[in-house]
Formats: sequence, C-alpha cells, structure tokens
Amino acid sequence: MESPCPDAQKSVGPALPHQQISDRPEQRKATNLHISHSWGGGIYRWVHDFCSVDRECNNLVLESLGTRECYGIGLRLVEGASRRELQSWVLKYPISETRVQHQEYRTILETVCQDYDVGHIYLSSMLGHSLDIFNLGLPVTKIYHDYYPYCPNVYTYFGRPCAGCDLEKFTDCLKNNPVDFANDKCSVNYWLDLREAYVEALSRSDVSHVCPSKNVIANLEELDPRLGRLSLTVIPHGINLTKKNSFGGAEEGRKLRVVILGTQHIVKGLKLLEESFDRARLIADLTFLGGGPEGTLFMSRYGVRYIKQYEHSELGALLQEGAFDLALFTSTFPETFCYTLSEVRAHSIPPGARAVGSFLDRIREGEDGFLIGPESEDIVDFLLKLDSDRTLLKELSSRLETLPIRTVEAMVDDYYDLRNRKEEGGMPAPLVERPDSTHPPQQATPGTIY
Repeated sequence: MESPCPDAQKSVGPALPHQQISDRPEQRKATNLHISHSWGGGIYRWVHDFCSVDRECNNLVLESLGTRECYGIGLRLVEGASRRELQSWVLKYPISETRVQHQEYRTILETVCQDYDVGHIYLSSMLGHSLDIFNLGLPVTKIYHDYYPYCPNVYTYFGRPCAGCDLEKFTDCLKNNPVDFANDKCSVNYWLDLREAYVEALSRSDVSHVCPSKNVIANLEELDPRLGRLSLTVIPHGINLTKKNSFGGAEEGRKLRVVILGTQHIVKGLKLLEESFDRARLIADLTFLGGGPEGTLFMSRYGVRYIKQYEHSELGALLQEGAFDLALFTSTFPETFCYTLSEVRAHSIPPGARAVGSFLDRIREGEDGFLIGPESEDIVDFLLKLDSDRTLLKELSSRLETLPIRTVEAMVDDYYDLRNRKEEGGMPAPLVERPDSTHPPQQATPGTIY
C-alpha cells in the first residue's frame, strides 16, 4: 500500500507511553472500549449517552486528537460517563487520516485492552485511527454514524448525494469537492487501497454492523454492493428528554415563527436557504440557532434572528423562549441520524425536512412531520401551504405531544440484545420494511419519537 501523505511520516518526538492521569476505573464489570474522535458533534453525543446509561459494563473511550489537516496527532483515553482522563499519548508518527497498519498505534491499543480487560469494541469513528482495531481478536460493533473512510469526504456528497463513484469521479471529488474534507490529503491510490482493506475488515465474522436508520443501509448498498451484503441491523438512537410543549400556536394574523437549527454549510442546505430566503422571510420570521460562521450572511437581515452558537444545555430554553411553529431542516446530504429532529419533536414543534437521508425513515408524512421537495422553490411552496392552512401545524403538534420518546436506555438494550444474539450464534433480526420505506424500523416501538 502506498505511504500516506508526508505529514504522517514526520516524527513529532517520542510518544508519551501511558501518561497516567488517574486511577483505573472499577474493574468488577466487563469493559467496553469505544473508538471515537474528539471533535464533538453527534458521535460524541452518542458515545456519551451510551456510556452514561450502561449498567452492564464499564465504558472507556479512546479518542483521536488532531486537526482537519492531521486527524491523529495523539490519543486520549477517558472514562465514558465521567469524561475523566485516564491516559494520553502524543504519537511519534501521527496518523494524518486513517492507516491500514500502524505499529505504534497498535501497541497502545493492545496495552489499553490488556490493562483494562476490554471485552468488546464499539467503533464509532475511524478518523485518526488504524484498521489494527479489527486485528485484536475482540468482537467489534461498527456503528455507521458516517461513511468514512470508504468515503474520504465523510458526507457522500459531491453536488448531490453520491451513489458510488468510478475512478474518474473519485479523482475529481478528491480535487474539486467543495466539501473539501479530504482534498489534497492523500492520493487516489492511497484511498482506494484503504477502502479495500476496510471492506475486507468489515466482512469478518466477529464484526457486527449497526445503522441508525434504514436509509443508511440503502446508501451503503449504493456505494458498494459488498457493503450491502453485510449483516446490517437498524438500531435508532435514543434521547433522554422530558417532553414539553414549546409549540408557538401558529395563530392567524401574524407570520409563522420558523427555527432553523445547526451549522449552516453547503451540505446543510446553505445554498437552498440563500435561494429561498427573500421569499421565505415574507412568510415567516426566521431564527437560526447555532448557525456558525458560514451562515452569518443572514445576520441583521429583516425578519431574522441569528444565534451563531449555543451550548447544548441551552437548547430547551431557546426552543421554549422562541415558541416556534415549525422547525425547518434543509440538509442536502444523507444524514445518518439527526438528533435535533428528535429534540424539536420532543418539544411538540412540527418538523419539516427535505426528503433525504434518515428523514425519509424517521418522518411519517403528516403524522409526526412533513417532507419537503428537493428545490428551493419547494421550501417556499411548503411555507405558503402551511401559512394558508395552519391547522396542519396545530394538529401535528397535538399528535407529537402524545407520542412517547425512544430513550437512550432502550437503545442500549437493543445493542446488548444484538450482542447476545451474536454470541449465541444467531443472526440479527431482519428488517420488516425495505430501506426506502418511510415507516420506523422494527427496533423502534411504533408511534415512538426516535
């Protein structure tokens, strides 16, 4: 296999082996090791939620520490629930992206597994890690939070959602994709070699596969038929929230109050919002929560409130204070799961989302949300429809108020059920619906917000 890009070959000094920060966690229980990154976001939340409610095992997290230019400058081992740091390392040979083999990384990983008696690995991210994870003789559960490293640009988006790519398209993507997550990091051959080794590792019998939504299965099948042949099980994420009614009421005689949550970016529909903005603001007052730096072009515009960032703990209060009639999701890439969809529905705020990715699975049209067409004109038409018939919002909010929430505990139970069936030699439960269905997968109780 070709060597990785030059920055991964430079020594940054000796590794810091076993820099002990704290005592080991209590060891009477078996130990899970979660493999993740340190960049926050949905993966961080999923790992922390799992660890916080798990009563079966101790949970540790091995995080890569790095930047967009070099994903794995170092590693950090923390307790899953408390986030107490146990050990940290600076890698002598950094991992600029992901390696097939990396002796220094493997030595650290083996030592952690031996010292803490790790019995199971939950793999949430390969950023800054090595495929040595699959070579420890331990069972691995791979959670498909994203499509990396099969897709170096993570989002499987290059002007439109990707459905696989030939060599010409792949080369073009690495050079010209405006998402530019992996542009100019390594050569096409490097990524192709890594892709082949990754697919081979995933195909091993001791690896279990979990998708947060059925749409992920469809996307994996389109990316590579070999991925579609894996034993893929759908386990939706859970959230632990107290249900509240923060719905604004959608009264006649005023504009609709619409909230748009999350960082504004090309894959989150920034271009669509730009195109529809002048018409949309005539219909609705728009609030951007956590829009980040790229969406500041909407700041100080008539009919707009723009909050660049907020702490997650503040979201509930912001939703109550805003008294919104609708939450708008305009993602253009196929998200594997969207936590904020769960959160706005827990607050009885009707969601409207472009019909892409996990929204196709999670939203039942007119029952717990609305699906929107792909173009900017569809966003405007959707807002006009709701503005002219506000009973649609009121009735949907009332339904949301009665629906139970899928909890983190229910999610973790499903993971242990899968694990037990795997250990007993059973196969994952088959999907009731095909991946293009808009109904919840069988692991979610019908009528549950997930």
